[in-house]
Amino acid sequence: MNTTQPGSNVPIQPQPARDAVPRRLIVTASVVTFAVRDWSLWMLLRDGPWGPPMRLVLGNEAVTDAVARTIETLLVWHDDAPLIQLKAGWQEQQVSVWNSPEQGAAISLIHSVLLRANRDELRPNLHRQPVPSLRVRWVAVSEIETGRYALDPEVVPVLQAALHTLRSQIQRDPEIVLRYLADMASMGAASASKAWRGQANDDQQNKQTLSLKVVREPAEGDGVLTLAEAALLYKAFFPPYEQIDLSNLRRRFLSTSRLEVLDEQRPVRGRELDWRRVSRAYRYKEK
Repeated sequence: MNTTQPGSNVPIQPQPARDAVPRRLIVTASVVTFAVRDWSLWMLLRDGPWGPPMRLVLGNEAVTDAVARTIETLLVWHDDAPLIQLKAGWQEQQVSVWNSPEQGAAISLIHSVLLRANRDELRPNLHRQPVPSLRVRWVAVSEIETGRYALDPEVVPVLQAALHTLRSQIQRDPEIVLRYLADMASMGAASASKAWRGQANDDQQNKQTLSLKVVREPAEGDGVLTLAEAALLYKAFFPPYEQIDLSNLRRRFLSTSRLEVLDEQRPVRGRELDWRRVSRAYRYKEK
């Protein structure tokens, strides 16, 4: 066994400082986008275990600009897509810039975005993007939290922080649920839409991309909802084991003073065949 003894004449090879420490501090903006389909919570992630889309914050832009450009790149109706947008802290990571020798320590600023109802359509043919970070798909949050969807250990804290921020905001301000339902014309389905989930087959992928001008924007809701829908949507934001006091939740919805009772009853949208009961309807009054 050859070992180097103290005081030996073995020369020490010089190491450039750039090899010992990161070249520079890189700031990125991670955008964790949430949507509701089939009365369940979904998250937009890059293909593979790499977590949510992120973008380098350039020297001539603000972090909010980087977030806005990420949303604009991914979503068809990007201007009015977000219902709420929240900051979820930051995390230090080691990153490499795609198609570039640039690498270093990165401070990733995490933003959570909850989309309006049915504003979760992606820009066409994102699976063909040359930049890997733009190849995305929708993943059920339940699959992530139960471990059925594998993630790189480094991105798990990012998603946990984003989920915690979103859930804390929903708990503090349940009126978000009411605004979402008032704006929702119908509850979108996820199980029957592989194209929406980002799992389109080869035939769908080979189709020509339609111009964005001919893609029709989803209809808006009429401002009417039921408390059964509100409770169902509220529960969708939390794991199944979370204990929720539905009676207290109903009182919190009514105490917002934003609901006007109507002489009408409606079924739960998207569950008309499963739930053969109707509930009293309310109209949500904007501020």
